[in-house]
Amino acid sequence: MSTRFVSRLVAAGMVSVLAVGVSAAAAQDGPRQGPGQGQDQRPNQRGGRQGNLPAPAAGMPVQQLQAMFDAFALVQAQRVLQLSDEQYQQFFPRMNRLQDLRRQHAQQRGRMVNELRRMWGPQGADDQALAATMGRLDDLETKFRDETRAARTAIDEVLTMRQRAAFRFFEEDMERQKLDFLTRARQGGGGVRPD
Repeated sequence: MSTRFVSRLVAAGMVSVLAVGVSAAAAQDGPRQGPGQGQDQRPNQRGGRQGNLPAPAAGMPVQQLQAMFDAFALVQAQRVLQLSDEQYQQFFPRMNRLQDLRRQHAQQRGRMVNELRRMWGPQGADDQALAATMGRLDDLETKFRDETRAARTAIDEVLTMRQRAAFRFFEEDMERQKLDFLTRARQGGGGVRPD
């Protein structure tokens, strides 16, 4: 089985998961009005849809929401960056790596901040224990920064210079859309279930 076939199979699976989640959300919330209205909603060359991600279904676990959004971002990257088949074959696992790093960092950082919060409370730890935990948190941030830089460098290796610039814009746009997506999930009828 070729690498190209496996890459396309994984991409198709992720898009299918995304489509199921989006269909459920769209059925609950109806058509979405707002910034995405008026954008071209026709499928692109590889079957993904252009435009904004519809409102998420209420009560979805955070992990599922993040996976759904990451699949959406991969489809959008292919369209926005106008990647060739050969480029996408290399881009796909590298972008997945960057997304995995971000998810892992957010989870680890959340756990460490919660630990620090417990230690800081009225019955909390002494200054030395607080300093040790803050040191571990600082180390985590440094490691994340270094690993993220390496992941972005790996992505840049498969892009043209114009695509690299577009990727920077794309990441900013995706971050805004992700915040909007998660905010709408929290405001939905059932809220967001923790992992």
